[in-house]
Amino acid sequence: MTVIGKMDERDYREQNEKTIRSTQTALRNFQDFLFSKYPTETREIYCIPCQELDIYLASFFVDARQRDGSEYEPNSLANYQCGLERYLKEHRYAYSITKDREFQRSQDALKQKQLELKFKGKGNKPHNSMKLTLADEMLLRKRGLLSRFNPEGLLNLVWLNNTKAFGQCTGFHSSTLKWGDVRLLNTETGLEYLEWTYQDFSDLNARIRRSMTESRIYATPHAPQTCPVQDYKEYAQRRPQLMLFEDAPFYLSIKPGVNLAALHWYNCQALGKNKLAKMVKTMCEKANIPGRKTNFSVYQSCSSLSEAQSNQLVLICNDLRQQAVQSGSSHAGGTNFVIAGSFDSTDSA
Repeated sequence: MTVIGKMDERDYREQNEKTIRSTQTALRNFQDFLFSKYPTETREIYCIPCQELDIYLASFFVDARQRDGSEYEPNSLANYQCGLERYLKEHRYAYSITKDREFQRSQDALKQKQLELKFKGKGNKPHNSMKLTLADEMLLRKRGLLSRFNPEGLLNLVWLNNTKAFGQCTGFHSSTLKWGDVRLLNTETGLEYLEWTYQDFSDLNARIRRSMTESRIYATPHAPQTCPVQDYKEYAQRRPQLMLFEDAPFYLSIKPGVNLAALHWYNCQALGKNKLAKMVKTMCEKANIPGRKTNFSVYQSCSSLSEAQSNQLVLICNDLRQQAVQSGSSHAGGTNFVIAGSFDSTDSA
């Protein structure tokens, strides 16, 4: 045998051993998860019918954590899926968990979880992003890029509110958010709040939604100018009537050349994923805010306002409201809002 032949054989053997270890790791982690969450499930996974195994896999992709409690990297979950696929194939399982429609639920759960993890900065060297500071937010409000009084500012505003409140929750992702996922409710004392509900993939009934008390945004009656519930209500009013049903996309594209005096500012069309992925970057570039700002910057900025900052924010919002009123009264025919290139309605990718 030639030297090259020996090297090829050694590389093949090492690669094969690596694949075996990867398969064993995927199987061990999945079995540990089943034991912890479904202790009565003792069958070998290749003996579990496809409908039940699909539910178990979906639950694993959504809820599994590393030993230290941290989230997996997006590629790790995909590698586990491939490892389990190899194991099942070795035992002549009748279906492919990566391709067959019998495993659509777990396939969708994995894709959504990967999007969520990437959005949170996993696999993307998140520390390269700089924090979105309170000073940045105030400047964005002053420039009308976080505002109830124009379509781009309002879209940015509800996106930021949702991301701050729900972005850290498992299963939440802006690109898949539906209008019915966020509900306006009242506490027993009458205080309004927004609640995000999520799909529980471990439940046999795919239509059941669950919520957590930590996934809520409460109204601030003492500061209506900056109240996130009022932001939501304004956004609801500006949506077309056809986009108020539960399965409508939450974030809509802006009408080109929309008249600010018009009731509806948005199209019956979802805002593109690429635009959603660059919300913070686009805002900060338009406001000439220095530094590398990405959507991940929002997770580094979830702190409360001081009294002085809160008062300054109220003044900014009052000033913007006055400008909007003056603009509307000085233009009898209404004011057109010209959409910047990054927010036109032609690119829905």
